[in-house]
Formats: sequence, C-alpha cells, structure tokens
Amino acid sequence: MEFAKLGKTNIEVSKIAFGCWAIGAGREWGESLEDKIYSETVLTAFSGGINFFDTAMGYGGGHSEELLGETIKEIRDKVVISSKCSATGLTRGKARESVETSLSRLKTDYIDVYFVHWPNPDIPVEESIEELMKLKNEGKIKAIGVSNYTLGHLERAVKAGQIDVVQPCYNLYWRHIEKDLLPYCRKNDISVITYSSIAQGLVTGKFTKDWEFAETDMRRTTIPLFKSPTFEMAIDATEKIKAIGEKYNKSPVQTAINWVINTPGITSAIVGGKRPDQVIENLGATGWNLTDEDYELIDKISMEVAETVLEWDTMYQKDDRRLVMNV
Repeated sequence: MEFAKLGKTNIEVSKIAFGCWAIGAGREWGESLEDKIYSETVLTAFSGGINFFDTAMGYGGGHSEELLGETIKEIRDKVVISSKCSATGLTRGKARESVETSLSRLKTDYIDVYFVHWPNPDIPVEESIEELMKLKNEGKIKAIGVSNYTLGHLERAVKAGQIDVVQPCYNLYWRHIEKDLLPYCRKNDISVITYSSIAQGLVTGKFTKDWEFAETDMRRTTIPLFKSPTFEMAIDATEKIKAIGEKYNKSPVQTAINWVINTPGITSAIVGGKRPDQVIENLGATGWNLTDEDYELIDKISMEVAETVLEWDTMYQKDDRRLVMNV
C-alpha cells in the first residue's frame, strides 16, 4: 500500500480509503448483509494495508459509525477515521452534540477528520467551520474537511479555518472538479479524497446494457451515470479500459482506481465494499503504474463519456438548494 500526507497535517493515509456507506445502508445498494460479513470486510481492508476508513452520521442512521467503531476498537491507534455531518448539524447550537454523537458511536476519544457533509444555503459556510475549529482546538477532531462544496464554498471556508481536505465525487466518468476545484486544491495544499471513485460500480465491467437494478437500488432512478445514453457509452468505454488493464494483468476496476489515485492532486480514493473479496480486488489497484501513454488513452476514452453528463451539483442532486451558496 502507498501512503500520502493529508493536507498540512502529519496524518498519513492510504492511497485507497475504505468507504463505509454500504456497510451501514446496504438496502440502498440493492442488498443487506449480516454485520459479521461487514466487519470481516473492514478487517480485510486493514489487513491489506488500508488505514483510512470513511463513514458519516447519516449512513444507515448511524449504524455505519457504530459498526465501524466496534470493529476497529482494538486497532484504533493504527487507523485514520473520518466522519461527516451536514451543515444543519454543525451550527452553533448543534455542532458539539453532533460530533459527540459520532465519538460515542465510534467508541473513540477523537476523530481524525471531520467533514461538513453538505452545505446548506441557510447556514453560513463560516459558522460550520468556526464551530469545528473550536472542537479541533479541544482535540475532539484532528482535521477539518468539507464535502460536496463548490469552489465558492471552499474559498469562504478557508478564510474561517484550516481546511486540510475536500471530498468530492470523482471518477473516470464524473470529472467536473477538474475545471476549478482540483486546480485550487493543488495550488493550496488541500488534499482531495474522492468518493464514488469506481462510479458506483460502473467501471467494474459487470453491467450489461439491459441490466435491471433492484427496486431499492438508487442507481435505478437517481444517478445520471446510469441514464441513457451515458450508461451505454460507459459500458463500451469500460470494455476498452478492460483491454488496457489486461496488459498489466489487472481488472477494469483495478485499472480505474489506479488511474484515479495517480491523477495529480488526488490524495486517496474512497472505495466501498460489502464483502471481503471485493476489498481484495480493490487492493490490486496499488503497487503498480500505468504508462503515461496508457494513462492518457484512458483519459481520452473516459472523457468521451464524461462530456455527456450534465454538470450537476453532485452526482446525486441537480440544482439542490443545499448547494446554493449563501451570501
């Protein structure tokens, strides 16, 4: 496993982070498994060299934090934990309670990185950051991050406190941050931790153009990458990427993750998993490099798909009021 420093901190994180959304809210991903399997998956990630685990208050109504905390309690000093709460829970009247709730669920005295999960147009950007800075000064959190922020939000946030990391959606087929957010972070030594790094599984190569998603699977209705014609184009593009990966004896998903973590400015890629075998495959994305020529070829293939996707505020909402910057 390769590691990188998080922003201006001394925190070292693995180039692949384990995303804990699915282990807390399995039905949103089409199925729910026993907690025992989820715990085994987390420990498989740790055994494979992953030291960075990302969760949130809202994942499974808090179950993700509870399950992660119970699973890693014996190795707490060896892992980096990040959690999140939306701006509505990080106001002057609520921030302390929100963070204390996460601390309790995670069975820890501190959280390495705490993110503002979503902005809110009715809550000043500065208020959330100022409250988190107070909790950072008390040692309850070690670093502050923001997620689903526009560049405008981020520019205001850095004036209110030290922001060491942002967490945007980024993958081969969703690349809007390349326009402004990613260059800004590179220039200002702010780490970028990507979510949806494997495009909700679209880069795995398992989907067919007539694929039927479960009724509870949000990819069925809400995510633009799974709408026509983007979905069909992405399946064709993934086949081309698969052929490139085969030169390295790597699967499509390993190739796609490798591309993301080797993109300039990307510190780590969050990749979820519900079963140990999925984590083991994801781990094969590290320890090797695409040639410059193959990196650029994948860049070109994937961009043809990315250019078909409207520039939504996030991969989950279009024109969502929570993302409108208050003034």
